[in-house]
Amino acid sequence: MLTFTSAGNPCCDGVRRRDFLKVGGLGALGLPELLRMRAAHATQPPNLLPQKGRGSSTFGRAKRCLLLFMFGGPPHQDTFDLKPDAPAEVRGEFKPISTNVPGIQICELLPQLARVADKYAIIRSVTHPSNAHSASAHHMLTGNIHPNPAGENLEPKPNDWPTFGSSLTKLRPSTKRLPTFVSLPWKVHNTGGQTWPGQGGGFLGAAYDPFRVNVTYPRLDDTPKHYEGLPFKVEDIVMPDGLSVARMQARRSLLDSVGRGFQRMEQFASVRNHDAFYEHALELVTSPEAQRAFDLSLEPATSRERYSQHIFGQGVLMAKRLLEAGVPLVTVYWAQDGTDAAPAWDTHAKNFHYLRTRLLPPTDRVLSTVLSDLSASGLLEETLVVWMGEFGRTPKINPSAGRDHWGACQSVVMAGAGIRGGQVIGASDATAAYPTDNPISPGDLAATIYHLIGLAPDTEIRDQLDRPVPLARGRVVTELFG
Repeated sequence: MLTFTSAGNPCCDGVRRRDFLKVGGLGALGLPELLRMRAAHATQPPNLLPQKGRGSSTFGRAKRCLLLFMFGGPPHQDTFDLKPDAPAEVRGEFKPISTNVPGIQICELLPQLARVADKYAIIRSVTHPSNAHSASAHHMLTGNIHPNPAGENLEPKPNDWPTFGSSLTKLRPSTKRLPTFVSLPWKVHNTGGQTWPGQGGGFLGAAYDPFRVNVTYPRLDDTPKHYEGLPFKVEDIVMPDGLSVARMQARRSLLDSVGRGFQRMEQFASVRNHDAFYEHALELVTSPEAQRAFDLSLEPATSRERYSQHIFGQGVLMAKRLLEAGVPLVTVYWAQDGTDAAPAWDTHAKNFHYLRTRLLPPTDRVLSTVLSDLSASGLLEETLVVWMGEFGRTPKINPSAGRDHWGACQSVVMAGAGIRGGQVIGASDATAAYPTDNPISPGDLAATIYHLIGLAPDTEIRDQLDRPVPLARGRVVTELFG
């Protein structure tokens, strides 16, 4: 969220330069300070190991990446790994349907995804040891185990691992007047308000946090119309009312004038060195590229309708626009819908009701649409799309008709950038409880993502104790590639 404000606070001759331009919505730092910190860290280049896989035809194939994180934990046995022959207390209410790829079946509530199964691969054997939301999210979003792997209600700490976009920002920042890493529509958090770790720069520092776009939406009742009519408003991503580009240019001239005065009186060069970063911040926000990318009103009404007015759909549409404009990596989190009855995918009760009425229909519509659009434009060949959550759900249905946390097995969907669609990787047992073939860890997924976006998994970065550590310790899942 970007906000321009101007202020004049007493300091030296009565004015502080940084108060003339403040770009907010990025924590306590502000965008200029964020840029300054990134540049400072960039003077300390990472140590690079031999970087296995650089010669592979798939290394760096993904010029852009769309990460869709279904927070709460989607039930794999009710989506992409149904067990129709299991006992009733395991198999649930939904039936499998055939896809356009012979031999592959998915849930009957995903008919549009069934028609484009040739465009994506399903991994049915992702596994890790934690059943806690926040520790599992850190593991899945970074590829590395949290220091407290069984911890729940965890909050971000300086020793957290960085998420994928933060590592990309550190090692290969965008050269365009757009952020390297954008996340939307909110920071994922527990019901108690604790923000989950693994969503930002971690031990790389706040300078490598994502450019966050926050979305507001109303509280709705529990009805099917929940999907439609949601306003998608990105607060302050454009300049406030009454502040035009011309006025911003005038403000730039004012800053220049003040700057010349400061040059005559300042004794510390560090203040003058901030100039470039404020200039960069101004260019970022006022650049035509940024304005167009963040302006969903430029999308035809038919396009917005195809993605639905669901907050997830409009978020994915914005993410597609950002990727097309040149942002290398965008993470879209499934948004809390404003009700307490079903906190996202965390369906401990009424699992099948919420899947049928509020979770699977928009998932089916939005994921199939973005895959089809990227394919039609030719961008899917160089765009990595990942759909995942922090864990799966328990094999046995509980007395509240829900499923509980289950890290031992889950399904992940991946597409584009050299991944061969129309295939299933790995398998789970008869009750979808444990992998029986090709178990794949979050570290393996991370290594694969890094490989595809052009960062060798064995690239060294420095942790909070200045120790060299690799980006990911897993293996690249080469069987995904065609």
